Amino acid sequence: MGTGTGSSEPRLEPAIDGAFDGAKGRTTPGQKSGRAGPLLPEEKGLETGPATKEFSATLPGVPSLGLPPTITTEHEMLIPKKLEVLGVGGSSYVYKCHGDLAYKVNVTEREVDLMTAAGDCAITPLCHVLAKIDGAWWRRGLIMELATPFDFKLVPAKERMAVKDEMVSLVDRLHSSEIGIAHGDIKPDNFLRCHDGKLRLCDFDSAWLLGDDEVEDWEGGVSDRYLAPSRGYPDTHGPPTIVDDNYALAISVWELFTGKDALIDEDIEDALMEGKTVDLDELEDEDVRTFVWKRLRDGGAKVPDLVPAQDGGGK
Repeated sequence: MGTGTGSSEPRLEPAIDGAFDGAKGRTTPGQKSGRAGPLLPEEKGLETGPATKEFSATLPGVPSLGLPPTITTEHEMLIPKKLEVLGVGGSSYVYKCHGDLAYKVNVTEREVDLMTAAGDCAITPLCHVLAKIDGAWWRRGLIMELATPFDFKLVPAKERMAVKDEMVSLVDRLHSSEIGIAHGDIKPDNFLRCHDGKLRLCDFDSAWLLGDDEVEDWEGGVSDRYLAPSRGYPDTHGPPTIVDDNYALAISVWELFTGKDALIDEDIEDALMEGKTVDLDELEDEDVRTFVWKRLRDGGAKVPDLVPAQDGGGK
């Protein structure tokens, strides 16, 4: 766990009207969804929890792509009035800053390590942001590549199959033996279109290295509407698995092809405990319906036998 930094830590959260709740629908393990996810920065005050860590002179490597390995919160591009809120990740604000870059606050060393290990599957981390507090340097955040949010409702019907295949390929690569990571929070909001045209994933604070036995170290959050019933909501559960990611991917694909937000009108707590999920009849394409059906079933959802109950349905 990190160390609290007290009132001397620089505060970069902008003044905004009303509650900016980009983490809505996201909860910590075993937490009922009436609470909209982890504490937001303004609720934490100046405490940054495990994301704030004192650094020695040696920092873990980050692909800088021309940027210095580290900058500080005093850097001119991090002046609060120059920052534009892009959204809220699992634990912190994400800003747009000068130079077509993104700045995420409260990024743990573990998240950076997993982003780096994910390689071409993840948004590129560019450099660390440090704050000097009481004479010591502390991790404050991360500068990342700026990418375009993926809005499934804007994808033309003729392009949906190609986008679906791209999403599936991306998640499969992340799960492959070459990388071996479960993302833990697969949903359309966490797919971004990068400058080179490729789709990549962001928000790795809930991710998990497959095969890691130190399960008690996982403290990620989950997005309720994409949570597999097999995880046993609302009981405390461990880190994500491939099955969990594939279930969330199936919900995301359903949203892509229907243009609707999944389970938005449901009492999500009741739906999760009852194994209720999306309506497969809203998917017109048989292959897409089979793909979604198989992964929903594997994730513990109570789905009608709309297609032959056999393995290999869908890609």
